[in-house]
This record gives sequence, structure tokens and C-alpha cells, in this order.
Amino acid sequence: MLGLFGPEVVQFFEMDGPILTFVSKGVKKLEQELKVRLALVDYKVKHVDIPLKIVDCKPTGSGKTQFCQGAIEMSVEHLQQLENLLYNFSPRPDLGEAARRSPRLPIGLKTVSREIPGYNCVTVDISRHGVLLSCPHGAVEPGTIVHLAIEADMANLQCINAAGRVVSCRESSEGKSKNKPQLVGVDFVGASHEQIETLQYYTRVLAGRLKGDVMTRQIADGEMTARNDPAAAPLSFPGAPPPPPPI
Repeated sequence: MLGLFGPEVVQFFEMDGPILTFVSKGVKKLEQELKVRLALVDYKVKHVDIPLKIVDCKPTGSGKTQFCQGAIEMSVEHLQQLENLLYNFSPRPDLGEAARRSPRLPIGLKTVSREIPGYNCVTVDISRHGVLLSCPHGAVEPGTIVHLAIEADMANLQCINAAGRVVSCRESSEGKSKNKPQLVGVDFVGASHEQIETLQYYTRVLAGRLKGDVMTRQIADGEMTARNDPAAAPLSFPGAPPPPPPI
């Protein structure tokens, strides 16, 4: 039901398929049907109104606003057009850590993409939902869809393939004044079930590696297997001397 003054004005956060995530000042009820209004900047109209059904609502870190998710009933073609419109022209709130759906994990991994100047870059950090890239050969326009091949650093995982949308691009504070790399933020979009599982697996392993000691890191990377059976063969490391004979 619409209010006396039209749809509620909310802030765009992200869109994944038919699910729109936005920031609202009011709590919404599950299954509630409503229309929300999102502002547009530097576009031929100043806003877009979107009818949807609420599927989730939870407070942001500030406690004064809500993260709300709504399902949009629309053809795939129109959903894609709406997604492009919002990512290109609707301002997104800067909520810092509160807006992060998954933790960012610092890691430098070689990455290749046809859509990035010079075709190669390095990750600064990675999460289940996105990646920050350091691109030394030039900027990438926000809204660009990029296809990434990220060189993983695990024995049982050679490469992470993922598609994403560029959501930010800014000059790094590091490097030479005349040739500083660009920091390109990418949200993963359109990932297959297999790619999602790969990202979840890698970020889980990486989080364990960053927190743990040497043995924890080796277990996380699959370099050795922990056993509870005292009669089992002892753990060994690559290049280690053979275990002593039993007494």
C-alpha cells in the first residue's frame, strides 16, 4: 500500500537477479507488497519506482536503518535493464563495515581479465561477494562487466573463475605520483552454483589460514590431514625425513 505522498524513498544497495537490496528507515514485514523509489543521478529522469515483495529485513550496523530485500516480478530482459540502470545511475550509501555481507580478506593473487587494461592485475582483498583489484594499466568504468580468472594459491585449487560488475574505481594512494594503480571494486554477479561453492570454499580456507598457526594453515590448505586415531600413521610434511621406526 502506498503512502499519502507516494512511494517511500530508499537507497539502492545492490541487485542480484530479481532480488533488490535497499536501505530503508522503516521496518518492513515479510511478504509485504509495496513500491519503493530510488533516486537517479545524471539520467533523463530523477527517480525510478519499483514494485516488489519483501523477503527479508534486518537492521544495519547503525541501528537507525534497515537492510531490506524485495523480490521483483519482471522478465529477465527487464531485470537486466533495471540492474544496469541502478548500478550506473543510482547512488549507493557508504555504510562501511555494516554494509559488508562477508568479510574482506587481504590477499595478493594474480588475476587476468580481457576487460581490464593490460589484461592483468592483482587482488588487494577478496570476499565471498566481491574483490578489490589493483590495476596498474588504467581505470575501468563502473558498470562494466568483467570476467576474472583469479590464480588461487592452493594445491587443490588452481584458478577461481568469476564474473563481476565494477562498482567503484579510484586512484591508489600508493605508487609513483604519475603512474599510480587504480583500485577497482568488483561485485560478483551471475555466478553459477559451482562458482559460488568455490568462492565459499576458498574464502573459508583463507580465513582459517590468516587466523591460524603454521599447522592450521597447512590443514586449511589441504597439505596435511589431521587424524584422531593414535595408531594411524604420523603426519608428514613435504621434504620431511621419514618417521622413526616403532619401538
